[in-house]
Parts: sequence; structure tokens; C-alpha cells
Amino acid sequence: MLIPQELPPVDLQRELSDLRAQVAEIRRAQDDRWTDAARAGQVRAIAADILADTSTRVQWAQGAPGAARTPLWHSPYGGGKRIISDDGGWTLLFAVTNVSRFVYADASGPSNSSVDEQTRWGFENRRINLIFAGTVFDPTISYLLMPQYDSQPDRWSSAVGTLTPVYAWVAKDLGGGWSVMAGNQNVPWDLQTDYLEGCSLTAGDYSIFNYRFGIGRNPGVTLERRAEATRVRGGVFSQLGDQESRWNAPTNLSFAVAGRAELKFGNVAWDDLEVETSFPDTEPNVVIGVAGAMSNGRAENPSSPPTPSIQGVTADVVARFGGFALEAQGVWMRDAPGAPELGWSTGAAFQVSWFALPKLETFVQGCWMGTSNVPWIAQAGINYYVDGNRLKLTAKAFVPFGSGDVNGIGQLSGGLGMSAQANNASLVAQVQVMW
Repeated sequence: MLIPQELPPVDLQRELSDLRAQVAEIRRAQDDRWTDAARAGQVRAIAADILADTSTRVQWAQGAPGAARTPLWHSPYGGGKRIISDDGGWTLLFAVTNVSRFVYADASGPSNSSVDEQTRWGFENRRINLIFAGTVFDPTISYLLMPQYDSQPDRWSSAVGTLTPVYAWVAKDLGGGWSVMAGNQNVPWDLQTDYLEGCSLTAGDYSIFNYRFGIGRNPGVTLERRAEATRVRGGVFSQLGDQESRWNAPTNLSFAVAGRAELKFGNVAWDDLEVETSFPDTEPNVVIGVAGAMSNGRAENPSSPPTPSIQGVTADVVARFGGFALEAQGVWMRDAPGAPELGWSTGAAFQVSWFALPKLETFVQGCWMGTSNVPWIAQAGINYYVDGNRLKLTAKAFVPFGSGDVNGIGQLSGGLGMSAQANNASLVAQVQVMW
């Protein structure tokens, strides 16, 4: 017979307290995890709202691939301060670009001559741009106003020492890839048509092709159709190649039209191709362009003797491959601005640029003009970029091949940094900054 043994006394109160403590600990752990999850969810919701708002503003500022035109205009060279209204309809971007340089132009003439009247050297504040851009009423109506100061008279600026509006346009995004622009704008013609300030802010700072064969900027109305891989622009303007912008100017016109079509290969938005330079992080792309123009110019109204009446066709291709860019341009043109006399001219240009180091870009450009007594003009140099591309230091050399005056109808020499006659070579050192 088994005799029951006496069990040790049980402290029920203590056991109950221990169980309660364990349950409380489990609940606290669960509450902490729930609180962390809830807070994480709230943070994710706030971040999503911020990202959505930022995405919307970035789309306004940069334009989606295939969009008609950048509603919130941005400078491809960076810089600037932007003010945006609460509803995003009214915006203002203000930016300043300044180019200062030193030029030495050697035009010493033959070795047996003591005459050296053309050699020049010195410093100058070459260019100042004031940029005002943004939208009015809603993001589909944009504007750009850019007064510019120039220290040199050339075919792009005749008002030396004054602020002259080189851009003054208003654009409307019509939807479906269509847009319309009215005002002083780049005439759709050569490759430099795609870049801010035409030939003046390209990889080598000056496109010799654009100086010899470019049409420049002009008051007019253009219509654009932009798609993922194509872009077509065309419009009517004042007299092409003429800086007069008044309807009753003594050098007015009968009519002037110009148009350009481009085909793009590569998954890159059109707005990302507004810079000629191919930076190391640039995605591969190729753009082929063709253009035509016709202008019936007059030196007097309502009739005049023969005067520059620009007509012609041009074709170009630019390929960018992550730090390397190759350009080729050709043209057949009547009364080209850089020609020494009126008539038909043919021309071509080639440019190669390459980032030898992450911030150091090298470039070489040559331009040929069949009717000129200086058929070839070449430039070569380096760009060093600081703070992205907002600060650019440039050192380069110009070399003309041929005898005689490098000027033409458009006065090339001053802006390029070359003496008018007997120019052997020019050395240029400059700094370009945008803020």
C-alpha cells in the first residue's frame, strides 16, 4: 500500500504574479512591435506624399520623355533659384551666366615685315546672361526672357556694352506632343539650334560652323511636334540672318520660313540632350537632323537691290557615348552669313570631345567653307568642370588655314577671339560660371 507523500506547499499568489508578469512582458513586446510598425507605416505614407509631390515638380521642371516642351524651363547648365507657388501654376527661375576670358591673337605677318598692326591681347568680360524663366497660370504655359551683355560686336550681337534680350518667348503645351512658341527664339536650322544661346555655350564655347552658316535667333512663331524618337519644328520669322526685329525696320523682308526634323536613337529624353557635351554618365544616344530655310531679304522697303536672302539645306548627326561625343555637319546655303560675298556656299564641320579624366574634357573642331579665302578654321582645347557643369574652365587655341580676312558678312573675328587679318593663331583662356 502506497502512502501518499506530502507535496511541498504551493504559493499560488506568487505563481499568479509571475504569470501576470510574463503576460505583461509579452504584451509590451507586442505593443512595441505594433507601435514600430505603425510608425513605419506613417513614415512611409509621408515619404510617399513627398516623393509624389517631388515627382510632379520634377516632371514639370524636366519634362517627361516625348513631352511637347518643358513647362518649367530649366537651364541645362544648372544653377539658378526657383520660386514655385502653392498650386504650382506660377513659377520663376532666376539664373546668371558669366564668361570672362583672356585672348592673345597673333597676327604678326610675314617674317620680313615689321608691320604688326593686328596682333592684340587682353582681358574682357565676354558675356553676361540674366535668365528669367518659368510658367504663368498653369504648367502648360512657359516663358523665357534672357537679356545678354556682350563685349564684342559679332553676328550674334551688335549692341555692345548693353543688355539686349536675346531670348524673349512664350510657349504653350497643346498636349499630345504639340506645342507652339511665339517670340524671339532659336530659328530651327543647324545642330546648335538645340542648345541654349546657340553656339556660345557649346563644348568648345563657339561653334565655327554656327558662326559661318548659322541663322541665329529671330522673332517668329513656331509649331513643334515631339514624340519619343522624333522631333519636328517649323515656323515663320523676320529676315533670317538679320538682327532687326521691328516690323517697320528699313531692312525688312517679304517672307522667311525655316524647319528642322530630328530622329533620336537611345532611351534619353529630349530635354537631356540640350547640352552638347557628353558627360561620363550620359546614356548612349544618336540624333540625326535635317533642316531647310528660305528668306526673301530686302535692304530697303518696299524694294531693294540684291541683299542677303538666306536659303539652303543642312544635315547633321551627333553621337554621345558616356563621355565621348562625335558631331558631323554639312550645308549647302545661299548668302551664308560668314561668306565673303553673296552667293551659294558649301560647308562642313567635325567635332570630337572626350572626357580624358572624370572632370577634364578635351575637344577638337574643324570647319570648312568652300567660298572663303580662309577655308578652314580649327579650334582645340580642354574644359575642366567644377561643381558639376556650373563652373567650366577653358583653355583653347584657334588656327585659321588660309590667307586674307577671316571676317565675312557676319564679322566672325571679334566673337571668336581672332584678329581680322593675317591671324596666325589665337590663344584663349576663360572661365564660365552659372549660379
